[in-house]
Amino acid sequence: MWILIFWMSSPYSVTLSDAAQPTLQVQTQEFNGEKACKDAFAAVKKLNSGELTLRGVCAPKD
Repeated sequence: MWILIFWMSSPYSVTLSDAAQPTLQVQTQEFNGEKACKDAFAAVKKLNSGELTLRGVCAPKD
């Protein structure tokens, strides 16, 4: 089993009329193989379209 751990953060901007704090979200998903895990992360990155800062890793589950 492999686990995909990925985290996303939204950018923030500070202006005189609007101040927003960045947000961070962490997600995990299990897969039967390393290739399936990496393919899933590639699909998430493709769907993201650069809207969120996205990082992730596939790790074997012990």
